[in-house]
Amino acid sequence: MIYTWNIKGLGERKIKKIRVTVPYFIREKLKEDEQHFNLLVGEIGNRLFLYYSNKEVEKSSIGSNKGEVIQFNLNKLNGELYYTVLKEHKVENEAEFFRNIFIKYLNNPRYIREKILFSENFKKIKLALEQKRKINIKYNKEIRTINPYLLKVAPGEDRSYIFSYCEKNRDYRNYRVANIESISLSKYDIEIKDLEYINNVDKNFDPFLSFGRNIIIKIDEEGEKLFEKVLLNRPKVLEKNKNIWTLECTNRLAKIYFPQFLSRVEILEPIELREWFKKELSKTIIFYKNSK
Repeated sequence: MIYTWNIKGLGERKIKKIRVTVPYFIREKLKEDEQHFNLLVGEIGNRLFLYYSNKEVEKSSIGSNKGEVIQFNLNKLNGELYYTVLKEHKVENEAEFFRNIFIKYLNNPRYIREKILFSENFKKIKLALEQKRKINIKYNKEIRTINPYLLKVAPGEDRSYIFSYCEKNRDYRNYRVANIESISLSKYDIEIKDLEYINNVDKNFDPFLSFGRNIIIKIDEEGEKLFEKVLLNRPKVLEKNKNIWTLECTNRLAKIYFPQFLSRVEILEPIELREWFKKELSKTIIFYKNSK
């Protein structure tokens, strides 16, 4: 269906509104991706239409008698391409075409779906890595120049990161590819600050850059059981001396991972991390004491 409206000074502009019914489980998976990638379903739909516009889209056997309706407007570029793409794909049923696109997309693991939705970011990063050039990125609304070294998928996390040296922060950083707002290649070649460190990060990658940074904890039996179960962001165990463990872990990772352990884990070192936990747990105790 085509809708039109008038904009002062621009005249009449056409909008293509997409309306497609998908099975409930498909809609739920799309909702999960909306949250995971911080994109509305309309943005996901527009990106998928453009991505699959020059690719084969097989007809799915999944029906549409029952389900949930997805509605969104095509952006200007996709609206202009719309009927050309339908003609090339020999589309007879527009809603079915979009339903097939959503199903084809969701048949991929999440880290592949990320590469589909943010394909332009990945193309530019790969080009910079091939040409060994710096890139300028907009991240958290700030422009920064980085020396890209590695493009890695975090173990057990299904997120892609670019490991680099950030000239603004003068430090090594991981940037999540899906959160990069814009990318442009610099004319300058990358600088290798510490090749040995880069190689070690490559072999021992985690989003928090824990390699070479350790903490020491005291853990009880219930804590050990929980440690075996909680896999997301779990630090690497370097040494066990009964209930005293040395872990490869940054302070930032410890602040994310260990609050769920409560009294089952005691942070011993570093001291500043131990003091942070003491302070935060004291606040929690006061909160519960004051709550009715």
